[in-house]
Amino acid sequence: LLLGETIGILGELQRKFLERVKASAERMQIMLDDLMQVVFIEGDQLVLKPEKINLGNIIDDAIMATSSQLRDRHISLRVDLPDKLPQIQADRDAMGQIFFHLLNNAGGASPIEGEIFLRARSYTQDDDQEFMLIQVADQGGGIPIGDLPRVFSRSYRADNPIIEGVGDSGVGLSIAKTLVEAHNGRIWVDTESGQGSTFSVLIPLLNGNSGELGL
Repeated sequence: LLLGETIGILGELQRKFLERVKASAERMQIMLDDLMQVVFIEGDQLVLKPEKINLGNIIDDAIMATSSQLRDRHISLRVDLPDKLPQIQADRDAMGQIFFHLLNNAGGASPIEGEIFLRARSYTQDDDQEFMLIQVADQGGGIPIGDLPRVFSRSYRADNPIIEGVGDSGVGLSIAKTLVEAHNGRIWVDTESGQGSTFSVLIPLLNGNSGELGL
């Protein structure tokens, strides 16, 4: 309400401080959501409910959820998607979290006024199993090879407060990995020193499975 100036015009300094308050509140909400997700995962309480979902809608929602962070840091998002994305059999909320955490990490890793890239392509293995390959690339300068094994670890912030080239809060990427693997998918990162990193997710398309998936 205050930032919308519905109850009065803001001065430049007032707007500056209110925007900081808003950004901090959003970060706190993300941390709280991550903590709740970790509790469910570690307590074996997470149950995924797969359904046919439109991947395009999931990606749009993730972009919207991270747009404030990208806008505040003047980061451009380049999107390269097929004209028509196939349906996948997956848990809607879990897929939304996967893409949110990937985009959130890329936005945090990239420099101010940088660019991040989101790409998606269908992929068929030799056994005719179809997958969707989604990639999020950042300009974070790359991740040191020695730190790669800890990128998807929930404890890396406690072990080492800083991993160069990673913009995650400490648990987001580990949650993404857990949710991807719960969908029988795979997630990995390719990195180039001085350039950036590309996080890739390979998710099976419709496979006829029904019921619930659990960890």
